[in-house]
Amino acid sequence: MSIFKRVRDITVASINEILDKVEDPVAMLNQYLRDMESEIQKAEVAVARQDALEKKWKGLVEEMEDRAKKRDRQARLAVDVGDDRVARQALADKEYCQVKIGEYQAQYETAKEQKRSLSEQLQELKDKYYELRSKKYALVARANVASAKKQMNVAISSIDTDSAARGFARIEERVMMMETDAAASERMKSHYSGDWPDEKRAWSDQVEEELAKLKAARQTAADKAETEGTSSLS
Repeated sequence: MSIFKRVRDITVASINEILDKVEDPVAMLNQYLRDMESEIQKAEVAVARQDALEKKWKGLVEEMEDRAKKRDRQARLAVDVGDDRVARQALADKEYCQVKIGEYQAQYETAKEQKRSLSEQLQELKDKYYELRSKKYALVARANVASAKKQMNVAISSIDTDSAARGFARIEERVMMMETDAAASERMKSHYSGDWPDEKRAWSDQVEEELAKLKAARQTAADKAETEGTSSLS
């Protein structure tokens, strides 16, 4: 049966060596487990059939044993009543039953041994299946991590880091200029707003002299204009 070869292959083969030969290890692992499930189902059917065959031979043995006991009782009764013909027929059939019991017993033992062997093979296959199914989760996790790392490496390698660095340098320079402009504006604001001298403070002599000159010049201009206006009226 193919199940025997399958069990042997699964026992000997290394699952990691198999996965190294395929492009998609997760898909291969799932397919491998599906194949094993199919073989397990076939093996279960084979064991069930062998069990039915074992029961069949066992039933025939029990049937012949009951028939032999019945013929023995018939022979004894025939002897008691002096009927040798019936006694001989009963003993002949008893002899036939004993021969068949030997044949059927041999078939029963063979079927029983074959079922035991098939059951062991089936259990071995199931144990290996459960082992690999448990290993599947670890292998799938490893495959996912490897795939994610590969995608990240491809994404990183596709980025022009030098160009990005230059871009960030330009942005930093622009931000520094904006900060400088803002600081200059703040200084200008503080210099021209709210810093005029208080009227109550004492002015310097130079300021007073300049103010007097401005007033005198203004007064002179006003007197001159008034004089000129009077002359023109005369």
